[in-house]
Amino acid sequence: MIPTDSQSRSWMSAWRDSGDQLAGRALIDAFYPFVISLIRRHIFDREAVEDLAQQTFVRCFAKIDQWKSEKPLEPWLAQIAVNLCRDHYRSRQSKRELRWSDLSAKEQSAMSATLQSSASESERLNEESRALLHRLLDTLNADDRMVLSLLYFEDRSTDQIAALSGWSRTLVKVRAFRARKKLRKAFEQLDESNS
Repeated sequence: MIPTDSQSRSWMSAWRDSGDQLAGRALIDAFYPFVISLIRRHIFDREAVEDLAQQTFVRCFAKIDQWKSEKPLEPWLAQIAVNLCRDHYRSRQSKRELRWSDLSAKEQSAMSATLQSSASESERLNEESRALLHRLLDTLNADDRMVLSLLYFEDRSTDQIAALSGWSRTLVKVRAFRARKKLRKAFEQLDESNS
């Protein structure tokens, strides 16, 4: 359960003013479920999720002077986590094209089932389908992947994405449109490489 704004302000102030370790630990314990949940919606690599959660708190404490005490802590932590996820995608962008032979047997099976299923059947994503979706998302650049993840995995509005990313609302809409088009193209290329 996320603490009240006054409680989180108290912990942040104690950490900033005197380096109070207990306040820092209480803050991590209280916000860890929120941060880990947010990152899991963006990053499919389980090993990276824990590292990014830890980095979120490290960055929070390192940049504590940038936190505005009159604002709630949760959106600031969310912005840090989202930016770290985006940085994680950027660091992995050496391979952007996905071929049928790159897929595991389970992912190939999920792809075949998805292509042969009706729309209502494909709405039910099982583990293999989610893995395939994340592999396809890996073909996108970091910003495109992030905007689609925020829109569809987290059901964030364009205004919320603009606030998290620092982009204008118009840029969010344009980037989402282009990202969907790129994702569709990656899916079609994967299907063609199977033929």
